[in-house]
Amino acid sequence: RESSAQAVVSTQSTGGLEQIQEDLVTLSGIPRAKWTALCYLDIIKKRNKPKAPPTAPKAAPFFLQTTKELVPKFVVEEKEKEEERSTKPLRVGESDFQTQLLQYEDARALLKYMKDMATPTIDLELQSLSPMDGGSHDLVMRFLEFLITAHTLKTSFDLAQAYTNVFLKYNRRYLMEEGSLREKLSTLRDLHKDQWTKLQRKCQEVVCVTNFLKNVAL
Repeated sequence: RESSAQAVVSTQSTGGLEQIQEDLVTLSGIPRAKWTALCYLDIIKKRNKPKAPPTAPKAAPFFLQTTKELVPKFVVEEKEKEEERSTKPLRVGESDFQTQLLQYEDARALLKYMKDMATPTIDLELQSLSPMDGGSHDLVMRFLEFLITAHTLKTSFDLAQAYTNVFLKYNRRYLMEEGSLREKLSTLRDLHKDQWTKLQRKCQEVVCVTNFLKNVAL
């Protein structure tokens, strides 16, 4: 039986780089742990956060001071507490990713660029898109257009789903308040729903055929 138009292509045969056909859903070929960690990075950071910050042993001064008493005692000088640094680094100007996002013409090239980025870097960049977080309306709109194109291309399907998940998680408030983006959001929703419906249908067909062959008396 020939493969259906919406069958999933194994990355071992395509190398995760090119599609055999444009109507095939193709995976990225990168380790699953990378894009899975992106969706749950906040939970991972919270789980790995130490209960108490490590404290360095206090160094004794070269000359130990003593109190002016009948029985002198050593004076221990306490160190001043350092101010807690913000968990989100300050950004000055546009980042390389934001420049690429505003100037890209080929969605495949931007997708390839993002594949080489570290997971925490992608998480930070997607947090910083909206004006509420130091970004701009153009950055949000351009990334939304990128997601629509990525779903249309049907390449790196797993990455497109992960980026969509994180993008909506961090920017949902701005997306709900900005009426000019509703049409693009509707387009993304329809593409996402259509692809998942077809993919689930094909997976169910494969399961049914497999169960049938297992139960056939040879």
